[in-house]
Amino acid sequence: MAADVRGDLLGAATDLSPAQVRWLSPLMLWTGILAGPVAWAADLTASYALVKPACARGSSTAVMLMTLMTLLALAVIAAGGLVSWTSLRYSTARGGTDGGRPIERARFMAVLGLTSSAFFVIATIALDIPRWVLDACY
Repeated sequence: MAADVRGDLLGAATDLSPAQVRWLSPLMLWTGILAGPVAWAADLTASYALVKPACARGSSTAVMLMTLMTLLALAVIAAGGLVSWTSLRYSTARGGTDGGRPIERARFMAVLGLTSSAFFVIATIALDIPRWVLDACY
């Protein structure tokens, strides 16, 4: 096993392994939280922007292109969820989510990232359902 190292997590020094320092860093935690909303917003924006050019090429192309954008957004959201899941695994043994210690804040942010990812997967799929039912070019 790797020896514990002194890490600076969320502005406070704690004893963490190198893997914990990497996965519980603010960059990883914020990536897990923000991947969902950013991917959802990009999918929504790109879908609106792609309607006219895609319809000029034909209705089946429009549906395929917009579905591809949705699949890309879902992949980004899943990657954010995976980052949050990995961060949660590295913070599980260290405490709850209700305290003020850095490891507890990191655990809370990991749980928030998982919740955010789950919500935005549902929102992205719900946004795509009308495209399956309705023709975007009419």
